[in-house]
Amino acid sequence: MAHTTHILSVGYDATLMPLRSMLLRGTGYVVEESYSIAKAFLRAQSDAIDLLLICHTVPENDQKKLIAFVRSVRKLLPILCITNQEFAYSADGCLSVTNSPVELLEAVISAANRAPECRI
Repeated sequence: MAHTTHILSVGYDATLMPLRSMLLRGTGYVVEESYSIAKAFLRAQSDAIDLLLICHTVPENDQKKLIAFVRSVRKLLPILCITNQEFAYSADGCLSVTNSPVELLEAVISAANRAPECRI
């Protein structure tokens, strides 16, 4: 049976997040949105989450906290950080991707294909 990739998308913009989720869902991914770091901390612990996507609307300090926490409990979980400019710096432990829909989809596909399969 094929596995559907579950993405936890974290961001602070209530307009941007649903648009990004719609794009990802239209490509066949299951997307859960989190508008707070506290909720993201809780959900990222679940083995049901296959990929963490952090929006550029999340301040760098919050990104670093979230990434450090996730790495402490899910060392192999792919984490993508969306930047709003090309060649922007991204927090350690996070793969940087621009806000372009095409580049985002390519990065998600690549990260999802490299993610270890943990399900039975």
